[in-house]
Amino acid sequence: MRFIVSHEGRRRSVQVVFGAAMDVGALARWRTTAAARSDPHVRDAMEFRKLATKRWRYYAKGNEAAASLHELRRRIREHPSGEVGFLLMARADWHAAAPIVGCCFCRRSWCHHLIVDFLAVHPKVLAGTGGRIRGVGTGIIYSLVKLADALGIGTIWGETTKNSAPFYERVLNLPVVSDHFFLEGETMEHCRAQARLAR
Repeated sequence: MRFIVSHEGRRRSVQVVFGAAMDVGALARWRTTAAARSDPHVRDAMEFRKLATKRWRYYAKGNEAAASLHELRRRIREHPSGEVGFLLMARADWHAAAPIVGCCFCRRSWCHHLIVDFLAVHPKVLAGTGGRIRGVGTGIIYSLVKLADALGIGTIWGETTKNSAPFYERVLNLPVVSDHFFLEGETMEHCRAQARLAR
């Protein structure tokens, strides 16, 4: 899957790939400056990528993680009511300061929903290191909708923080988001339409 971001005003492509064991180390190497740590969004990003890798390792150890779309489909087919975890990574090889610009740990639930546990944008992207990039978090959400469509999933949901709720309100075009969000019906269609416009 791919999505478009704005990098210093230019359109650039970002690829969304499934993470595997070797990719988890790249997330563990995310770094930021002491000054940037005062930003609550940066603190959240550092915490979420740490929790995402920890959760992925837990699911991988229990043989409940998928490292590709093919594997995710196979696991769903073989265990229709099983839960499967997976890590998505937003890769921008053109961005030398941080080629992995974002990540998201998700689960496919026993009732065939997608649950977003942790979504993070690299702190260097948030700080504008290597040039200002806009649209990484939005692109990950739109990619999740595309993935849900490919899997025949009609609901995506997750929890929010005080810092992330305004982001979800804006991206999902919802008047109010409290401590959770749901993508279904019209909200999913809004994301599809916006993704088509961004191509």
